[in-house]
Amino acid sequence: FSERLARVVKNGKYGFVDKKGKIVIPLKYDNAGSFSEGLAWVEKDGKEGFVDKKGKVKWGN
Repeated sequence: FSERLARVVKNGKYGFVDKKGKIVIPLKYDNAGSFSEGLAWVEKDGKEGFVDKKGKVKWGN
């Protein structure tokens, strides 16, 4: 767990769960890092960005 969320992977897709195992951020990313300072790095369809704990993503250029 990092910042109360754990990265999980199922069928090759990443997402995040809370300590009770509830999915907080859907398993839809091709890759993901751990949370730090409220954000986690994610990758989907060749694009990289950062997701916050509410699931909002800021995609890079």
